[in-house]
Amino acid sequence: MPHRSGHSASPRQHSGTDSQGDLSDGRWRVEILLFAGMLVIYQLSRTLVVGDATAAVKNAFSVIHLEKATGFFFEPRVQSALIDNLHITKGMNLFYIWAHLPITGAFFIWLYRRRREAYTFVRNAFFLANLLALAVFVVFPVAPPRMMHNEGFVDTLSLFSGINLHGGHLSGLFNPFAAVPSMHMGYALMVGVIVAYLAKHWYVRAIALLYPALVFITIVATANHYVFDALAGGAVTCTAFAITAVATRSASARRALRSAN
Repeated sequence: MPHRSGHSASPRQHSGTDSQGDLSDGRWRVEILLFAGMLVIYQLSRTLVVGDATAAVKNAFSVIHLEKATGFFFEPRVQSALIDNLHITKGMNLFYIWAHLPITGAFFIWLYRRRREAYTFVRNAFFLANLLALAVFVVFPVAPPRMMHNEGFVDTLSLFSGINLHGGHLSGLFNPFAAVPSMHMGYALMVGVIVAYLAKHWYVRAIALLYPALVFITIVATANHYVFDALAGGAVTCTAFAITAVATRSASARRALRSAN
């Protein structure tokens, strides 16, 4: 993370052209290609797990049993509390489908334009988090709660909004057995914490910190992720940022050593 104090100015002190990214250098094209490459890698991961439905369902039962044993199996109660209000349920359905990637994309555009000093670090950590998540998707495919009807889950997307993630146009955008870890939660945690850290105004920071909480309620209430998934998504993101921080400091130390010599 960029320093708040020391020889360099705090990210919150940057404003105007001081913190705006210069789009004339063409670097933004490279960044778009990098993100496009990550999307391609994610889509390729579907071919490795999409046919292993038996293992995914078996692993889902393992997750449910773990939650029951540890007292974290409260997803059906959350659904029951919210499902009677169709307006809230339908709103969460739409939020789940359409808010995730646009908000993440807007976050990186803001970061690139307004907080360039933090952009590379966050981007690298984000890419690493996705690679770690992809590894888990491949070795531990898990069917989402919406497929586990016998455990009391309701597929709110299909039942109330007519959205089928297992067929039609949207099916190609989702890995059907990528419940663990929840990168909806991982992305939201990243966006919320980084914006809260870098934003100038207190109300922006407050809204940013509410965003992960809203995402958590949404992914549970719509039966798209287990509580365990959300915890795993947060753990993957935190691990990626920790590794990136260590790697960044090591690289800086090596550059300083070479300069001294």
